[in-house]
Amino acid sequence: MKRFLKPALTPLAVAASLAVAPLAQATNGYFKIGYGAKNRGLAGTGMAFGQDSLASAINPATLAGIGNRSDVGLELFNPQREGTVDARGMQVPDLDGPGPATALSGQRANKNSGATLFAIPSWGISLDLGDGWTTGLALVANGGLNTRYNSNLYTDAFAPVIGQTSTTGLPTPPAPSAGPSGFAGFLEVVGGVPSTAIDPQLFNAQGTGLYQNPNTNPSLGVNLAQLLITPTIAYQINENHAVGFSPVIGYQRFRAYGLGLFQAFSSDPKKTTNNGNDDAWGLGARVGYQGNFGMFSIGASYTSQIYMEEFDDYAGLFAEQGDFDIPSTYGVGIAFRPSSKITIAADVTRINYSDVAAINNDGPTANQFFDAFTGALVGNPALISNPLGTDDGYGFGWDDVMVYKIGVSYAYSGQWTFRGGYNYGESPYDDDQTLFNVLAPGIVEHHATAGFTYSPTTSSEITVTYMHAFRNSQDFDYRGSFSPASGADYTGFGFRTKNDMAQHAIEISYGVTF
Repeated sequence: MKRFLKPALTPLAVAASLAVAPLAQATNGYFKIGYGAKNRGLAGTGMAFGQDSLASAINPATLAGIGNRSDVGLELFNPQREGTVDARGMQVPDLDGPGPATALSGQRANKNSGATLFAIPSWGISLDLGDGWTTGLALVANGGLNTRYNSNLYTDAFAPVIGQTSTTGLPTPPAPSAGPSGFAGFLEVVGGVPSTAIDPQLFNAQGTGLYQNPNTNPSLGVNLAQLLITPTIAYQINENHAVGFSPVIGYQRFRAYGLGLFQAFSSDPKKTTNNGNDDAWGLGARVGYQGNFGMFSIGASYTSQIYMEEFDDYAGLFAEQGDFDIPSTYGVGIAFRPSSKITIAADVTRINYSDVAAINNDGPTANQFFDAFTGALVGNPALISNPLGTDDGYGFGWDDVMVYKIGVSYAYSGQWTFRGGYNYGESPYDDDQTLFNVLAPGIVEHHATAGFTYSPTTSSEITVTYMHAFRNSQDFDYRGSFSPASGADYTGFGFRTKNDMAQHAIEISYGVTF
């Protein structure tokens, strides 16, 4: 696909690189709640109610009748993210009594993410071709994920307790005296791991590699940004029915840094973290229908899975060797016009995160996490149950999401229209998936929006919309037990993780008819 897409889409690459600024769009999972200032003023409601040239980003059939117009917008997005990894539940006492070893414990690491203001553009155009045909083009940010912690939460929490065996001391933070200590010493002395499974020389070599890995410090984060380019054709079959079709061109960019601790969990450690930006193109399709029945309109749309090129530079991080497609979505909506001034609209949509293994695969349980570290330290990759990058590799544990939207539009006068809306989508993952989702806390559920359009002339308008996503948090207490895989008993070992997020956004757009 890469050989075909890149030459064909080179003219769009510049636009993509400009439009896909670093994002942190974790609203309905990582999808934006809507596209364009008008649509977002109704909390993303638009399956049965197209308002401008960006309507095809929701339902291509609603572009029919929009006429000749163009819209350009800019969103200022303010996400507030906080991550916590608390490994104080991993405490190992002095293992050799009066000997030289020392007691070690994991630590609590808590940080607010940096990168809290993003500028996100959008653009669309529609053209009336006559005889019921309308064509258009829209460029919108589909969404994304971003965290930027100025210290490494995983390393800060877990590194202090890894420790060493009874042979050679390691350059650990803090550096213990000689003798078995921490998690490594626990495995050797009391963990129940058969002595034949531990090669002290290999054990220490592996441990040294973990501590001296330059990819564990000083910061931690990811950035995923997605752009959708949707050329559209819509046809008004008759006065009451319209259909539309859009090939969907996807562009996405990703980078990760600070994940050196998890290179030991990977099928391809060199392609797990700190490889800079990697990008990918892909193709999908969207179809839609709109029907008008007096005061009511109904609409429905389906967007296929967008099949993307793999992130080759991160083939050891994402499941299926770096595959990261954009999930399919579908939805239905209704619009009710009790008067010429008021429109009440409601949508129900579904985002199928289960389409994408890298998103849907579960992250490790407590025992799997401890076994993976044991496997890394003793050089036994068989103890890593789901290595990163493999088909069943650890992921973010996201499930499919149903999203419910309702909005009201009130045309106060020929110059002023006011909007408000509410959007609810359940967090896409359960509490026991918060370990990896420190990097991707897409957990906000309740969104409120308000906005207006002012028309200074009959052919131009300015729209402003504000969105607030209410703060939500999830946490989980990971507790170990006996592991048949390694033979180690992790009872009494544990750690806690917490994800926290709230959002603000303001979007301004300018529309012109011609």
